[in-house]
Amino acid sequence: EAKAVRNTVGIIDASAFTKHMVRGPGATAFLDHFTCNKLPNVGRINLTYALTDAGTTRTEYTIVRLKQDEYYLISAGAWTAYDADFLIKAAEDFMAQGGGYIDIHDITTQWGVYALAGPNARALLKDIVKDADPDSVLGNKRFPWLSYRDIELGMCPVRAVRVAYTGELGWELHYPIEFGRYLWDLIWSVGEKHGLKGVGARAQNWLRQEKSYRAFGTELGRDATPMEAGLDRFIDIGKDFRGKQAMLDTGLRSKCVTLLIDGPSDTDPWGKEAIVLNGEKVGRLTSGGWSVAFGKQIGMGYVRPDLAQPGQKLQVRMLRQLFDAVVAEDSPFDPSNARIRIDG
Repeated sequence: EAKAVRNTVGIIDASAFTKHMVRGPGATAFLDHFTCNKLPNVGRINLTYALTDAGTTRTEYTIVRLKQDEYYLISAGAWTAYDADFLIKAAEDFMAQGGGYIDIHDITTQWGVYALAGPNARALLKDIVKDADPDSVLGNKRFPWLSYRDIELGMCPVRAVRVAYTGELGWELHYPIEFGRYLWDLIWSVGEKHGLKGVGARAQNWLRQEKSYRAFGTELGRDATPMEAGLDRFIDIGKDFRGKQAMLDTGLRSKCVTLLIDGPSDTDPWGKEAIVLNGEKVGRLTSGGWSVAFGKQIGMGYVRPDLAQPGQKLQVRMLRQLFDAVVAEDSPFDPSNARIRIDG
């Protein structure tokens, strides 16, 4: 499954994503203070974080800006009630303090999501997209990376988002839930000639680690700040946002890194394994798996800040033994993002 995403194309049912519509005259000001990154322009998306009052990560959001004051928020699956509670209470506090009106709806079960990713993703979609110029509708000029467009696939209206959690050319296809079976069958009707394969969560987990993509509930959570998670590029330090001062006051207690591991032949790390230097525990893995790109085990975790340098040699404990590991550069697979940005 992982090889299909790297070499041809894979499809992942990501309908479990939590989805909220946030709109109204107060929506922009509210979200600007609620999250730590700059808000995207209309038609664009960004990755951002809502912080706790202690400055740690409360929720990770992909924000799609549909209109000037209308936003589509995507967050982790299985955390819908958790995210909704924090979002709605924060909006109520904002309005109680004199902020503009905000309308929030949980639309998680109203929209399904198929994530299509791999070098052949664009060619597959060209076979089913309805457009006056199907050859250009998915190209970089009309549909750049980190943007969204409303498109039609066969008879299905789709809110397409050009982003892929696997680090390959890809789109998240958000569709009205009643079209789920139709769209699935439509994609598979042309999929065979493009090498389409169904992909599950474990393969996706391996692939995202090759790109050093953090995951909520493992690398991201209420015990680390976004800065400790190495997400500085998603923090607009020039603006005020909830939890900012607490985040700065916390500093760097540890740092998130990606490790390539020369592990055993029959076991992969899963997360929670100790990271060791000279017999001393210096951190722990938060995720682990197998890298099809590097042909060895891979993991992500937190270590002392002084050890978070590419090339740092460490060890990981598995099966009561220590196995050699090295800190990789962030996004060791395709660090320039050439594959995800490719035109066509």
